[in-house]
Amino acid sequence: MTFRNELHQNTSHKPFKYLKLSVITDSYLILGMLLLHVLMLALTKSVSALIVVFASVFAACLVEALHAGFHKKQFFAWTVAVIHGIIIAFLLPEHYPPLTVFCVVFCVLFVNTFLLGGFANSWINPICAAVAICWILGMKFFPAMGISFADLQTKNPALILIQNGTFPTSAVDPKITSFLNTKIFSAFGVSIPEGYVSLFWDSHSIIPAFRFNFLTLISSLVLFSLDVFGLLIPAFFALSYGLLVKIVTPLFCGGNLFSGDLLLAFLTSGILFCTLFVIQIPGTTPLTNRGKICYGVAAGFIAFFLVGAGTSSIGAVFTILTINLISLLIQTVENNYQRNYETQVLYPKVQAIEEGIDA
Repeated sequence: MTFRNELHQNTSHKPFKYLKLSVITDSYLILGMLLLHVLMLALTKSVSALIVVFASVFAACLVEALHAGFHKKQFFAWTVAVIHGIIIAFLLPEHYPPLTVFCVVFCVLFVNTFLLGGFANSWINPICAAVAICWILGMKFFPAMGISFADLQTKNPALILIQNGTFPTSAVDPKITSFLNTKIFSAFGVSIPEGYVSLFWDSHSIIPAFRFNFLTLISSLVLFSLDVFGLLIPAFFALSYGLLVKIVTPLFCGGNLFSGDLLLAFLTSGILFCTLFVIQIPGTTPLTNRGKICYGVAAGFIAFFLVGAGTSSIGAVFTILTINLISLLIQTVENNYQRNYETQVLYPKVQAIEEGIDA
């Protein structure tokens, strides 16, 4: 009786262990990271940006509510709708007309949901499509390139933009910089100038996705470590783009070899934000590891030509739209390879096993 009781106590009614978090949990984690960015907008009193966020989120949720009502569902995917709405708003300038944002987001997501079958069945990234349409309708609201050819010839163009006031310096920046140089960087014999801490913490860009780079880095550590997002595409995208900026940019501008400014490239044009939250929207990326590597490397090359060495307000969005087209070719190659593998390898093996059983 004692053994039977112990066996009953140690026996679980749930013998299975999940290898990955559920889709619902993933969506909550992504939303949590994005809400931290929204909270930063609130703390910095960026009222205009918050209004744009509200307009975009309201449009996205309205589309999902209509879709749920049309299919007679008792609930709709509000979490995913809010995520998409926030991401779209974060890629738009904070002074963009909210009514236009609402109309564009509603129309794009309505077409994507009701005509194209939703995000998983869409070959083009609806988030970037909505932002691109807003850019076409209101180019004047997007900031112009903030760096000159002469600046790119210098060793640290990001520092020039900090010194001329393009990126404002926080009042606490000197104290934090002094602490880091004294306590940490001095051990490696290097130091950082004033202004880089502010560029990481809040660049004060009118496009929210470009502002809180430190928070985006923290979000990436959380989401990648929990396997919410795959690491293959972002890693090869960042690697290929970074190498091109570091090596090729000086060749074009007449600067010193390997002197391309990576901080300028990654912190001033939304590359970090898009690498984490946008580039891997389901339905637009290849499925195999080889396909994902090709996708990431190709996206890095495209980003170099569309974003350049940084400060582009729309280059990252059009990079993703362009790589979506190339992704169709990559997925076609994947399908052909899979079909040939099944025909030439798997089918003969199955046939051989069946013949052995019949014998």
